[in-house]
Amino acid sequence: MTIAYLADHITFADDAATWIYGAFVEPVRDDLSYEQVLAKVKDCHKSQLPIRFVAILDGNCVGTVSLVHNDLKCRDYTPWLAALYVDESFRGRQIGERLLDHAKSIAQNLGYPALYLRTEHASNYYKKLGWQFVEACDDDFNLKPDVFKFTFA
Repeated sequence: MTIAYLADHITFADDAATWIYGAFVEPVRDDLSYEQVLAKVKDCHKSQLPIRFVAILDGNCVGTVSLVHNDLKCRDYTPWLAALYVDESFRGRQIGERLLDHAKSIAQNLGYPALYLRTEHASNYYKKLGWQFVEACDDDFNLKPDVFKFTFA
């Protein structure tokens, strides 16, 4: 398996957008269409935010994660790890952890001192991986995400 920039494998943008829309957008927002999500996913770079990554196994996209400026409008932290998703049939193989590690490495190489994320359902997962709990808060969609921070040594 390889972790690559989506910008270098833009043909996987539809896979990433489908997962992001289905898991993170559709359940809570009715003001954002799949086409708008796809356009945002395709807006990706390699040395400036937003940066998106894909996990590729046997020529197929099996997961994605992004580095973005902000994933929680009511907070000014930056950058954020966002939209970590692994195809259900490939879960349990540490693909998510590899995507996370790769994104953290790129963020650190770009000179960021820390990386943030929000989660509504996976706090224990991120704690287990060494992320530090920052706060619980409310967002614009009546969700109550926990905010985590990973500080680079």
